[in-house]
Amino acid sequence: MMADETLAKDVVTTGKKRIPKACGSCRASKVRCSGQHPCSRCQLLKRVCIFVKRPQDPNELKFESLQHELQLLKQRLDNQQNASHTLPGSDGSPSNSLDFRTTASGQSPALQHNLPSLSRKRTRTHFEVEDGSVPNFIAKGLVSTDQAELFFKAFFQGCDRFVTIFDPLHDSFQSIEARSSFLLDSIITVGSSVIDDTNPSLSAMLQFQLKKMVNLVIINQDHACLETVQALLVIACYSAERSLILAFATRMAIDIGLPDAYEELTKRLVNTDTANISRDLSLDNAALMRRTRAWFQLMVLEQILRVDAGNLRAFQLRGKARRCRVLLNQPFSTILDLRLLSQVELNALRAKFHDSLSMCETGDTDEVTSIVRDAQIDIDIWLDDWQSIMKRLTVAETPVLLLNLEVQQYWSKVVVLCRAIRVLGIENITEMSDSQKHLLSTAKVCLKKHLRVILDQPQNYLAHFRYAMDFVWAKAAYCFLLLLKLTRLLPEDDASSNLQLLNDGYVLLDQLNKAGGGSSSGGGRSQTSKMYLQVLQTSVQKFARAVQEDRLNAEVLPVEQPSMAVTDIQSPFNFFWSGGNQNSQHEIDSFVPEQFVFEWDFPGLTLFSSSGRGDSSLENFFLGPNFETDAWFLGAPG
Repeated sequence: MMADETLAKDVVTTGKKRIPKACGSCRASKVRCSGQHPCSRCQLLKRVCIFVKRPQDPNELKFESLQHELQLLKQRLDNQQNASHTLPGSDGSPSNSLDFRTTASGQSPALQHNLPSLSRKRTRTHFEVEDGSVPNFIAKGLVSTDQAELFFKAFFQGCDRFVTIFDPLHDSFQSIEARSSFLLDSIITVGSSVIDDTNPSLSAMLQFQLKKMVNLVIINQDHACLETVQALLVIACYSAERSLILAFATRMAIDIGLPDAYEELTKRLVNTDTANISRDLSLDNAALMRRTRAWFQLMVLEQILRVDAGNLRAFQLRGKARRCRVLLNQPFSTILDLRLLSQVELNALRAKFHDSLSMCETGDTDEVTSIVRDAQIDIDIWLDDWQSIMKRLTVAETPVLLLNLEVQQYWSKVVVLCRAIRVLGIENITEMSDSQKHLLSTAKVCLKKHLRVILDQPQNYLAHFRYAMDFVWAKAAYCFLLLLKLTRLLPEDDASSNLQLLNDGYVLLDQLNKAGGGSSSGGGRSQTSKMYLQVLQTSVQKFARAVQEDRLNAEVLPVEQPSMAVTDIQSPFNFFWSGGNQNSQHEIDSFVPEQFVFEWDFPGLTLFSSSGRGDSSLENFFLGPNFETDAWFLGAPG
């Protein structure tokens, strides 16, 4: 009877059939028993039971949810390490695809499945990067809108000729203000320094605030974009920390793929299907060109700092630089692209010959002479090609572009010639061979032509120095300073040439003073311009003293310093030479060697002669800071 009762409890009647319930052992073992593999209890009862899974333990649910969340976190970490921004499941696989069908509860199965990971708070860490969004100078109240527009306009009146990374049709004040506060602030800061401002401390204050922004955009990767790279390039051109800023810009440019823009753009241009490109594709090409400009400007600055400042090479150009000409005469190209692309070619040549000379053995005159000859030929070909390209234009910018080509030609040849002398390892001109002296004579001729061409057309070159970056000011001071030195080391038979050179020096100082050295000229960039004008002024004063001591020159024409040197009390001419400056001797002793030894690596300034000419005051000036300074030169009484 008991067996029948037990059997009755284990079955359920459905219609006419009696179906056994799930037995206890099946529930405990969590195994579905079947007719083929019944459990021991089912065998005893001689029946087939259907196992019904009991509700899962809540702790087990939490454990499974935690496992799922860890799996998602691991996938996210793998994606970040692979520099991928795709979310888990974006590969389109069925197992990772999200199901957005809603259920009765109003949530999709995928959302319910991922609910623990989505609703959980962010894991606490010891450090986290702050949100880098900050208002621009206008919103912060540092400058008014009118002032900002004035500084912006001042920048695009000349600074954009030296930082050729902008498109006039795209980079308006409103456009840049909407896209990037950092880029707008950098342009405003540089623009404020090139105009006459009633508040002289405003530019310094903006520069201080801009440095804070630099720290922010470098740390926070959310700012990694084209506009940030453009802003860093602007700052690098007008900052003493140019090498460090350029390194940050290079790292960011590589991270956002700027080097690929030029390759992608050239692929589209050489593709035969681009004859019928759509409007949208044309806009894409313009965007690629903006990215290409930024990368080319970065590349030019990197090569300048490597050749002229002794920096280590950060990256290497592959292929022929002259292929960049394919970007000319395109719907998205501008007039200033001529200036940029010509610089791309020239500085690629300069970097090439710089590396070739660096690999030469010391004293290998034949190899060095061969490299110099090849460099002169290639530079002349570069000049002829780009003159032909630019002469086809009939725009107001053409004379300036053509003059800039000549200036760059002479400058490049001088650096190659003087660096060749440095590689040969002989600085005493009396010990040089005739071929080595010929290299210096050629450099002297190039320097004379360089001076003549900029003085004959000051409106096309020197007048724009108010907007020039620091490197251009340094070149001007170096070229004239080296010309004076070579004139003393390689004297000419014509004594009047020294007087002509001295008069040219005064004219050069006058033009640069008007361009941006003194406050009366309206130039506000006093620090950089005064710094290099001091080098020029020191050189001219020493050369004037040496010429006056030459009796032959004194009989021909007495030399007098122009009166314009004392008309402006804030002129750089009076920065060291006024009698009230008690620190003038210390300034002269410490300033000149630091500028061209520790900041720029211009060759040729350490040349000397042991033939007896080294006793002159000019020679003592170039040999170093430990020379006797006379009271006449400093303007002191007595």
